[in-house]
Amino acid sequence: MSKTFVKFAESLDMSEIPKIITSDILDNNTDDFWEDLPKEMQDLDPKNVLVITTKMEDNSPEQAQLDKILAACQLEKANYFLIALEEDKQMAWHKLKAHFLPETVLLFGILPQKLGISSLFRINSINNFDGCTFIPALSIQKMEEQLEAKKQLWTNALKPHFIDTKTT
Repeated sequence: MSKTFVKFAESLDMSEIPKIITSDILDNNTDDFWEDLPKEMQDLDPKNVLVITTKMEDNSPEQAQLDKILAACQLEKANYFLIALEEDKQMAWHKLKAHFLPETVLLFGILPQKLGISSLFRINSINNFDGCTFIPALSIQKMEEQLEAKKQLWTNALKPHFIDTKTT
């Protein structure tokens, strides 16, 4: 090495060089999207409908309201699988789709990003994505506070999808 280069290198004050990237490329939460489904889900058979909600207590008013909504859609327990996601949890959509093979996904208070989906969905509407029908809505608790949103969900999405499309 030349003496000139050594003197130049020694004269550099590295504190003046800005850090361009100061964060991790991917945070630890992204690991959720690569993990396998929980063991209890892996043993279940595919379902036509996947219902994903925020966590709620058993026998709570929210649980009763969800049961009423699903009954109004004429969904039998044998045809859907219910996943209650805790607030800080995520689950990989590609894993759910590969295992359950759903045709319809109902999201109650769950943003698509929690499933690793980078897409914008219209709330209380029918959305087509990845070969499935997604119907996102407010959480059951928020719908009870906003009855107009509950009415829109039924009128714009649930009734047309589950009731009006049935052939008798």
